Amino acid sequence: MLNYLDKVQECLRELEGLYVGGDEEQKAIIALSLENIIGQKELSHNFLNTNKIEKTTNLPNREALMEDISHLKNEAMLIILHMNQIEAVKQLYGFEITKKVIVDKSEKLEHLIKETEATLYSINLQKFAILVKERMFFDKYLSILQFSIFNNMDCCKYCTDDGEDIITDFTAGVAYGIEHLHHTANVALQEATISKENYKIYDTVSECAITKKMTLNKHKVYKDALHEGYVVPYFQPIIDARDDSVMKYEALARLLLPDGTIVAPYHFLNVALEDKTFEFFTRQMMQKVFNIYDKTSAQISMNLTYENIKSKTMLEYIKNRLEKYGGERITFEIVETEEIEDYEVVENFILMIKEYGCKISIDDFGSGYSNFTNLVKLNIDFIKIDGLLITKLLSDEKARLIVQGLIHFAKNINIKTIAEFVSSKELSECVKELGVDYIQGYYYGEPKDATFYNLL
Repeated sequence: MLNYLDKVQECLRELEGLYVGGDEEQKAIIALSLENIIGQKELSHNFLNTNKIEKTTNLPNREALMEDISHLKNEAMLIILHMNQIEAVKQLYGFEITKKVIVDKSEKLEHLIKETEATLYSINLQKFAILVKERMFFDKYLSILQFSIFNNMDCCKYCTDDGEDIITDFTAGVAYGIEHLHHTANVALQEATISKENYKIYDTVSECAITKKMTLNKHKVYKDALHEGYVVPYFQPIIDARDDSVMKYEALARLLLPDGTIVAPYHFLNVALEDKTFEFFTRQMMQKVFNIYDKTSAQISMNLTYENIKSKTMLEYIKNRLEKYGGERITFEIVETEEIEDYEVVENFILMIKEYGCKISIDDFGSGYSNFTNLVKLNIDFIKIDGLLITKLLSDEKARLIVQGLIHFAKNINIKTIAEFVSSKELSECVKELGVDYIQGYYYGEPKDATFYNLL
């Protein structure tokens, strides 16, 4: 028996090159070749199904993925990643260098994934897959895909022993569901390839249950959550760039449903704005933040919109809360958008909260057409640089120049800067080099409930 297995392994090594750029048909040919070489169909069939580790990357292979999908009981998320330029790399550098590039890529992907949340597979030497089985992590891994895999230059680059950089990136297909999950993710990948987009999410008339629930029933989910008090604050640390200590925590709204599902703002914020309950939602969120603020010595930041600030009833509520709890450790973040029609409204709000010792931050700075003259007139403590600019720093020189200019502008008018969406060590080092004062992002901490960060 061992002789047969040794022979199978030898054949696999000889045929390994076919996997680069290979498809399912080629894999079937390889399996058939092994059958013919060994002359024992039963043995080759059993070997291929029990050996579920891809040899080059030491990751679970396609067979392992298909088996895991077959055992799914609940909705799952599958991301299939196609590594581009790999054929060109093989032609230019040979198969040994190509394998090193693939291993390097697999290790970088492994670094982004927590084993308790998702599983990384090597489908073949040109494709990887990420299977996420818990709904609570769907948004996180979509964010990792968007901001850490596609917008991280280090994830795209491999440096050879000769000091030459080899650049390879990904195209991805994303699907949700139980049945036909592998097929639908591949369909999405094909659509992304054809449309020359980074990724596509599979979409049909009969969407997967989780998407359908959030699309068709999001209004009811949001209203029920608001009525029952399911709005909860999650917190994410903001780090001092000088010594990596926690400067403060930003409060971020979530819906905590009775079944334990955590719903991110992406699914309900537009609903809140559309049906005019946004002020009620903001009040519920703010009260829960103040309850935690009253029990901790930490500094806390919370978000407000221009709609909130121009509402007289909302201003009265904020003033009432500050009278009760104080505001020396509170920062209010105002989302900087073109909706700010009257800067006098913002100025009056800032003057009011400053009486209670609060600080003020402008969120998403650099995302719109800021009136710099008006901003200089305001008594601002922080500007938070738009996260989409931050994610492009390692791959886009223009983004780097814009961020550098914003930091220089802020320093000249004595305003501290915060870089958000920092998801890797490389990005952290980059924003520190550019002179940012504070840093926020998944590299330093995910949004978690108050107990996780010992705020209660």
